[in-house]
Amino acid sequence: MAQQTVDLSIVIVTADGGDMLQRCLESVYAASDGLNLEVICVDDASRDGTAEQIRQQFPQVRLIENNGKQSYPITNNQGARLAEGRYVALVNDDVVVEPDVFRQLVQFLDEHPLAGAASPRLRNEDGTIQPCVRRFPDLTTALAQSVDLHRLWPANPWTRRYYADDFDYNQTQPAQSIGTTCYVMRRECWERVGGLDERFPINFCDHDLNWRINEAGWEVWLVAEAEAIHYGGQTMGLLTLRQLWDMHRGMWLMYRKHYWPQRNFVINWLVTLGIGLRFLYKCTLRILALDRLLARLPRPYQRLAGPAK
Repeated sequence: MAQQTVDLSIVIVTADGGDMLQRCLESVYAASDGLNLEVICVDDASRDGTAEQIRQQFPQVRLIENNGKQSYPITNNQGARLAEGRYVALVNDDVVVEPDVFRQLVQFLDEHPLAGAASPRLRNEDGTIQPCVRRFPDLTTALAQSVDLHRLWPANPWTRRYYADDFDYNQTQPAQSIGTTCYVMRRECWERVGGLDERFPINFCDHDLNWRINEAGWEVWLVAEAEAIHYGGQTMGLLTLRQLWDMHRGMWLMYRKHYWPQRNFVINWLVTLGIGLRFLYKCTLRILALDRLLARLPRPYQRLAGPAK
């Protein structure tokens, strides 16, 4: 008998996932009706017995165990390299998917051959929409964010464009960039663009992936009919110095890879200097605890849209 084709390979990276991971896996298998799917879980050096929990409660999961911590791009690529499905899904371990989400996304990609990737609409735990669409930043956007204009003046047009404030989450449509929280890619697209760039930290690796998908002639879509709940979307606290370093390293890598070749020498080194100064500025705020004051201001990237219509 011929082996049945795997429709979808779902890659979940976890570190000390605990109960949240269990809820994620339960929702993933509950959403498997009509699809032949496989689940690949990468345990990134958990210390709470996560790997054993997976083996006992979900023996059908293909488990990868890392002895030491790896970056977000490396761990997701680890799982994707084992994938046998026509499509590959990256799913965060703090996501709970709705029962039809994977069938809807696979059907959408089957019907739209130019779509290289698709994401469901994300919701917060309280049911409100969680913005996940971004536009690629330009120099004006970077400058505005460097002086925290997005917090001091949330209605400014530069960062509003970056955060795609005008994006209608009630409408299925293409987007420049969508986070990889729950993100389904066509295998051909994944292989052509080469997966996540492992030089990046978690910051900006999704922007880089979306950029390369667009550059290769594919489209990235938000499918409004498909939904998932992302429990971690509102929990980001103050950044540590290490997290600030990773953020600015990702920022510089994104600029160096995609913007540098189109700019002249002076602009490129001014931007490099600007990123360095921004890092020092943010570190100073962190060390003096002044970032706690900024944290009280609006966070556009976590702004809650109203419930879907």
